Amino acid sequence: MRVGLLADIHEDVERLRIALRRFECERVDQIVVLGDVAEMNQRLDETCRLLLDAGAIGVWGNHDFGICHVAGKVEKYAEPVRRFMPSLKPRLEFDGCLFTHVEPWLDTADLAELWYFDGIPDTPDKAARSFSAVSARLLFVGHFHRWFVATEDAISPWHGDETLHFIPGKRYLISVGAVCDGASAILDLQESTLSPFCDP
Repeated sequence: MRVGLLADIHEDVERLRIALRRFECERVDQIVVLGDVAEMNQRLDETCRLLLDAGAIGVWGNHDFGICHVAGKVEKYAEPVRRFMPSLKPRLEFDGCLFTHVEPWLDTADLAELWYFDGIPDTPDKAARSFSAVSARLLFVGHFHRWFVATEDAISPWHGDETLHFIPGKRYLISVGAVCDGASAILDLQESTLSPFCDP
């Protein structure tokens, strides 16, 4: 299975289109959004239409929470938003992968915890909070607007500059770069790789 990963779109329609074209060319099987589809609601209709057309699924971020979670709020929006945003979940899990917007030890149904920010989990102690909170092997997050990876025993020097090869038996916490910064990724579960892309 090949999964296209989109984090922190923030209504950047142009860069979203580039990522979606790449996913189509690369024939990904599923597109997963790692939260923060919304920004200032100026291009949210178009963003959601593109994601609907691509068959994307995903999780909500701190910028999406009100639209996704507050009763009746989504009804104020156009049809693409009304269809896509309520489909987002607090977390998503399949094939040994967990997808959340923030670190997995945080409660994504709590707005205050969705906005929690203490920097990237770039120490073994910080990363351990996520590994101990869930059992999935590959943990994917957005929120940080940067590439980052940690295992249970080390912080990696990898910063999205090359394909990441997952070692059998190891667990990984991966932050995916932001679409609004030109980033996207393809997770190949058969090959056990993550291929990052960074467009200008």
